[in-house]
Amino acid sequence: MDFLFSIELQTFNWILIVWGLIAVPSALSIVFAGVLPMSSKGDNSLLAVLGTIDKRLGWIIMEVPVIATVVFCYVAGMKASGATVNVSIVFIGVFVVHYFNRGFIFPFRIKVKGKRMPVASMLSSMSFYIINSYLIGYYFGALKAYPLEWLWDPRFIIGMGVFLVGFVINIQSDNILMRLRGPGETGYKIPRGGMYKYVSCPNYLGEILEWVGFAIMSWSLMGLVYAVWVALPLLPQAILAHRWYLDKFGDDYPAERKAVIPRLL
Repeated sequence: MDFLFSIELQTFNWILIVWGLIAVPSALSIVFAGVLPMSSKGDNSLLAVLGTIDKRLGWIIMEVPVIATVVFCYVAGMKASGATVNVSIVFIGVFVVHYFNRGFIFPFRIKVKGKRMPVASMLSSMSFYIINSYLIGYYFGALKAYPLEWLWDPRFIIGMGVFLVGFVINIQSDNILMRLRGPGETGYKIPRGGMYKYVSCPNYLGEILEWVGFAIMSWSLMGLVYAVWVALPLLPQAILAHRWYLDKFGDDYPAERKAVIPRLL
């Protein structure tokens, strides 16, 4: 454990580069397997080797450890390095806000009665989140400090703006999906409104924007690597989900919609 909180910046940067490169085969595995790990759209039987779990419970188990891990590692990193609280705590706060919504609010709002998720998906995602929570917590706790003036640096302001736009798109898209079916209704419908006017997966677009904004506002290798890790797996999942919508609804599906990036992809 002591080793994890004694890594110097140069070594840590190399770890980040290697970790970022691993995102490439992770994304390619989604492309070649053709599965949607967090969605019930499509055939996810390949992921069911360890069985399945109630979707709401699985989501909570998957997301909640993120907050505890990033806070613990941030504090442990500060203690190990002798650092004091600085503007870097803002980036931990932004991270916690996102995952507080995903772990403590979102699971209790979604309509998933009777739905299940593969245990393998839950465990792999939880491992991903815990690794990144350590990296982010330690990086901003021990290795990267920001002066107060950073709060009015254009990079911070632009990045925070991009993050907030992504956060709003994410919440709005979730709300549209949650209201899509009335009480007792089952089956799939075409979501409409908000960014669904332009793309099939605005929730993915919102999440990508959040972490691109995080990378800009922190102007750090850590932020860039995390944005890459979020974007690369989500892009092929969005394309697969878009194809699913087209196959499911055919000519009834809006032809002008793209998968995840308006007018482009």
